[in-house]
Amino acid sequence: MTSTTGSAGSIDPVGPLRHRVNIPVTMRHLSGGEEWLEIEGNSVPQIIRNLDRRYPGFLDKLMKDDRMAPGVAVVVDGVVTNVLLRPLEKPCELFFVPAIGGG
Repeated sequence: MTSTTGSAGSIDPVGPLRHRVNIPVTMRHLSGGEEWLEIEGNSVPQIIRNLDRRYPGFLDKLMKDDRMAPGVAVVVDGVVTNVLLRPLEKPCELFFVPAIGGG
């Protein structure tokens, strides 16, 4: 990743950040069995689109009409969130959590 020096000498990343993404067991057939993947992106939707480019099928499973698909939650650094358009400012760990049915 390239970086530039910002104000007061801070380092600002240029380009997409790389995130550690956990693939749920129910979707690992899409990732060739991989449990963890490194995916670039600056927001959750961008990460999902990049994941789908590498492993087709994730976009249909994870998003519907630019929102998380019904029954799927996203956890970013241990916090469940539904604010998908907020930029991710640092590398994160993401989990996509499908709903568990039961009776």
